[in-house]
Amino acid sequence: MNTLDELGIFQELEKDLHRNKLSFNQDWRFFRGDIQGSEADDFDDSAWEIVHLPHTVRVEPAHCSGGLNYLGIAWYRRHFYVDKAYKDQKIFVEFEGAKHTADVWIDGKHLSTHYGGYLPFTLDITDYVTADGETDHVIVVKLDNSDMPDVPPGKPQGELDFCYYGGLYRYVWLHTTDKLHITDAVYANQQAGGGLFITYSNVSSLKAQVNIQTHIRNEYDIPKACSVTHYIVNDNREVVSRVSPSLHNIDQQKDHTFTQSIMVLEPKLWHLDHPYLYTVYTVVYDSDVVVDSYETKIGIRHIRFDGEGFHINGTLMKLIGANRHQEYVYIGDGLSDSLHRRDAIKLREGGFTIIRTGHYPQSPAFMDACDELGLMCIVPTPGWQWFRDNDTFKERSYQDIREMIRYHRNRPSIVLWEPILNETDYSEQYTRTALEVTHAEYPGDQCYAACDNYRIAAIDYDVVYGAALRDHQGSFIREWGDHYLEQAGPRHTHLRCSRGTRDFYPGGESGMLQSSKERTDILNNILATKGLSGGALWTGIDTNRGYYDNIAACGALDLYRLPKYSYYLFQSQSEPDLQISGIRSTPMVFIANDWTQASIRDITIYCNCERIRLYLNGRLLGVKKPDASYGSMPHAPFIFEGVEWEPGKLMAEAIVDDVIVATHTVMTPGTPDYLTLSVDDCGVDLKADGSDLIMVHVYVRDANGTVVPDAYNKIAFQLTGPAEIVGDGDSRVGSNPVEAEAGAIGVLIRATKEPGLITLLAESDGLKSATVEIISQPISKPFVPGKSQVPPDRKPEYEVDQIAFFSPPSSRYWEHWTDVAVNKPATASSELPGCSASQATSNIIADRWSERWSAGNNDLPGWWKVDLEGFFELDGCKIYWESDNTEYEYQVEVSSDDIHWKAVASQRQTGQEMGMDEFHESGIRYLRIVVTDVSKGLPSFYVVKVFGKEM
Repeated sequence: MNTLDELGIFQELEKDLHRNKLSFNQDWRFFRGDIQGSEADDFDDSAWEIVHLPHTVRVEPAHCSGGLNYLGIAWYRRHFYVDKAYKDQKIFVEFEGAKHTADVWIDGKHLSTHYGGYLPFTLDITDYVTADGETDHVIVVKLDNSDMPDVPPGKPQGELDFCYYGGLYRYVWLHTTDKLHITDAVYANQQAGGGLFITYSNVSSLKAQVNIQTHIRNEYDIPKACSVTHYIVNDNREVVSRVSPSLHNIDQQKDHTFTQSIMVLEPKLWHLDHPYLYTVYTVVYDSDVVVDSYETKIGIRHIRFDGEGFHINGTLMKLIGANRHQEYVYIGDGLSDSLHRRDAIKLREGGFTIIRTGHYPQSPAFMDACDELGLMCIVPTPGWQWFRDNDTFKERSYQDIREMIRYHRNRPSIVLWEPILNETDYSEQYTRTALEVTHAEYPGDQCYAACDNYRIAAIDYDVVYGAALRDHQGSFIREWGDHYLEQAGPRHTHLRCSRGTRDFYPGGESGMLQSSKERTDILNNILATKGLSGGALWTGIDTNRGYYDNIAACGALDLYRLPKYSYYLFQSQSEPDLQISGIRSTPMVFIANDWTQASIRDITIYCNCERIRLYLNGRLLGVKKPDASYGSMPHAPFIFEGVEWEPGKLMAEAIVDDVIVATHTVMTPGTPDYLTLSVDDCGVDLKADGSDLIMVHVYVRDANGTVVPDAYNKIAFQLTGPAEIVGDGDSRVGSNPVEAEAGAIGVLIRATKEPGLITLLAESDGLKSATVEIISQPISKPFVPGKSQVPPDRKPEYEVDQIAFFSPPSSRYWEHWTDVAVNKPATASSELPGCSASQATSNIIADRWSERWSAGNNDLPGWWKVDLEGFFELDGCKIYWESDNTEYEYQVEVSSDDIHWKAVASQRQTGQEMGMDEFHESGIRYLRIVVTDVSKGLPSFYVVKVFGKEM
């Protein structure tokens, strides 16, 4: 086989500037708030901040749940020149993501309003700029991330399980092309068209047919004789196959789609364990002159979901997944590409094989990493428990489905599209149209669409969440490992827990171990279920949320990307001989125990090897095989029961074929003695582009080097060199100094535009300090030039930062109120056996969730009633519905005599809604809940709390 160099292809492409991609990410002027006239080309922006993209609209505290994050208007302005080399070329600006609505002007002329914050949009600015290298143009972007009910997801943040962080939070690029060029798939806005669309057929280890559809537009004023050639190149730069050009005359201002096929012999198939990527080089000719070229990474593979499960390249396998929000501590959604990549690395190293990007499409950088690391993906359209049955909302949602497929359709990592709105009671028409749109955008047998199995028309979907509804239908669990009743605090489980013991969801050794044990049980059941393709943990990483004032501590990693015990549970499910470039995949062993006097004596060890030898202070305690009770897991935990405590060292040796392949040691911790710093780079360098970020973890250790699990020391940082600490100097953020949690915490570093040596110093009273060095690397990407920008004398003080945009009540403000319904007699219109009405007043929510009231049938309206056995002055009630993804429409009624009833509250909500129904009524003895509609299942709740005082 010949290489590209030997064929002279690169030399041909380098003869002229056919296509350019320039960074438009440095030196934007920024203002948080609204200033009239900011769109004008002559507006004086010299007092505005200078920022670099990606940029979050405001740096926030680590815990910013419950409405602390900024919602509102923000302005961005960028002065720029267009090089004279681009004269007579097409010029486009691409925004990868901007929240939620974006108005764009060039030199005071309004170009567009874009709705939606999770997908890219591109603008043609050719006719608005002068390519002379000296004209000072200004592009202005006005963003608004306020609640917008008709912009999906649409749900107000105060009722939302995640946060609407704002800003130009992804990258912006300036593209130049010839007037005869490959189009952008999203901008072209053609069904199953635009750009490059690459699919595969007849895939086997012997051969595979690669089908390439190329959309070319001729924006010249004369016809053009156009041809397209494709080269498929392996990772040695060798051309494994090519397709000869086919000529087509494209009329002026018209377009044409070339459809070509290439056979690849003995292809290296893409698989999660060996994610081999080829590169397709596409060359466009005007007669015999090269005018455009494009590179596309592809993975040749064949997938199938059916009644047996998930198959890749003919092999049946179970998928162990996690959900991921794109949030990062302090910066919201404004992650640099390197942070996205490090997240993908951590999740893949953590044993996960599929990620659901809940609840929206995510950054191309994260998706690139998934392609390269063998991390399969489920991509949902933006949505969460919100549906507006009007044309505006529905059409925007359908367009989101189209654009997420057009944007990501060539990725081998994507195995499932989720075109429905998460946990939402949408119409049957929406359900059917969403499916039709998906398959219209991606024809053929390699497109799979997923829907909740309880929706009308779900039987027509390729895959359902939950049990399959027909033969040959795929099934998957989209979220598991969490329970919504944990919102109000630890109840029955520790599915939500922090690394330490002082947070709202206390963890520590016992909490993290219980959480891991519960997840082990669930995971084993998922893997044991015949026909089920797998499931995705909720969640891979902790997140903030809008509607409650504590974080969702469901992650295997915390906000700082520090692991909890369950991370090692999942990591141990990878095979010890897995070899993927960029992944540290070796035999692993982890002792889930701090080995203190208060530690649990049954020692749990996570390991992906055959046997474990456990030693205490050098004495062999025994040799164990994996726990046989978890027979469906690839690698079950190892349990050493009743180990008698003595201070010292526990050491586990992992054994394969009688060879020690990994060890892990824990020692009884002493008192804090010194700090250490660890740069969490995951092998990805820090780049000096003004916006790149890197996390540095700091650990509190005793004299023996053991991390002290009960250390909560306050740690201060000092930085020298071309970088800054994110949030430094802002007491509202609280990033420096910061208090350790369970002996560890993180500090987030942002590089400047100058490369060089960065030195970080960590100090804490009474402890030896620590330093670490980081070198930020110079960047080579071309960037858009512009007029030199001088920073303002001081950072602006934003009036809007003093405004509480919304203030949901404290999550526990009513929990100290007196529940006057405890153990009072209750009746109902009907009951399921074992689910009597009285169970909803038995105050059992803190003990178990198996007891509840459930109607015995779906005859609606159905009612439940409590007799308070006295007369009360009532302030409200709180209903703990059974399901967090079922909508219940109901009315609360009160009465003094059980004859005359007064309606005091009515609404439609899911179990996720954590507010109470407030009302103020006196002389009340009876309270009744009347359920008039249920989106699925039966009317059912765990408990009703009635708040008041006896008269």
